[in-house]
Amino acid sequence: MLAFCLSCKLLGLPIDADVLIGLAITFLYSAAANLFNGYSDVAEDNENLPARLYLLGLYGRRRLLWSAYAVCALMLALAALVGPVFVVLTAMCVVIAHQYSLPPFRVKERPVASIALFALDVAFPFLMAPAVAKHGPAVVGNWQFLGMAAYLFVWFAAKGLVKNLPDYHGDRKAGLTTSATINKTRLRAAVVAAAATVVVYLGPVFLVASGQFAMKYLLTLAWLPVVCVQAARMVLREDSQSANNMLRFDMVVSTGYLSTWVLVADPSVSSIGIVAGSLLVIFLMDALKLDTRRKKDVA
Repeated sequence: MLAFCLSCKLLGLPIDADVLIGLAITFLYSAAANLFNGYSDVAEDNENLPARLYLLGLYGRRRLLWSAYAVCALMLALAALVGPVFVVLTAMCVVIAHQYSLPPFRVKERPVASIALFALDVAFPFLMAPAVAKHGPAVVGNWQFLGMAAYLFVWFAAKGLVKNLPDYHGDRKAGLTTSATINKTRLRAAVVAAAATVVVYLGPVFLVASGQFAMKYLLTLAWLPVVCVQAARMVLREDSQSANNMLRFDMVVSTGYLSTWVLVADPSVSSIGIVAGSLLVIFLMDALKLDTRRKKDVA
C-alpha cells in the first residue's frame, strides 16, 4: 500500500476517491497473499510456527481459504469502481497472491522465482498507480518512475532473503527448498541475506547519483544504521526466537523506510495520515499480540 502511495506522490496524483480505492486494494493484496500462505504452509508451519497451526485449527482451514477468496472478490469489486484497466491489474495481483503459495505453480517452492514473485508484492502496486489517473501520466520515458519501480523490486527481493531466514531449519526438515535452504549452512544464508540487505538500503545514493532524484531523498539513509544492526542480528543470533524477533522488527523497519520515502516525496497532510495509519497497523499487531511470530509462540 505504501508503494502504491509513493507512486501516486511521485506522479503528482491527487488523493481522490480512485486513489483511496487503490490504497484499499493494495492493502488487501498483502492480506490475501498472507491468507493463502497460511492455508498452504501446514508442513512448514508445523516445524517453524506450531502456534500458527493452532490458530488455523481454531478458525478452520477450509474457512480460511474461503476467507482469502472473499478478500480477492472484494478487491475485484472495488477495482470495478475505478475502471477496466484497474480490474485487470487487480486480477493480476490475485493471481500473484494465489500462485505464490498454491497449485498448480506454488512458486514459493522455486527459490529464484519465489523471490521475484515476492518482490512484486511491492513493485507491482507501485506500477499500478498510473491506472487510477483520469488522464494517465506518461510513464514511458519517465526514468524517475521506472527507476523507482526497479529499485523497489530489488529492495523487496532482498527482503525475501531475510524473511526466509528464521525458518531455515524447519524448512529443511519439511523438505522445502527456499532462498535460505539452498545454502549448505544457516550461517551462509544469513551472510547472503545480511549483505543484500545493507546493499539495497544504500540504494538512495545511486538513485540520487543518477540525477533522477533530488538530494532530499538521501534523508532515507537515516535507516542505514538500524539496518546494519539488523544485518548483524541475522548473522550473530542463530536461535529461532532471536531470528523471529529480528523478522518482526524488520517489518517495522521496512514500513518505516517506505514511509520515509512517502514523506520526503510529499510532506503533506494526506501523506502523514496514510503513513500514520500504516504504522498504527504494525504497532497494533504487536500491542494486541496478533502476530504468530510472538516470543512465547516461538519458544
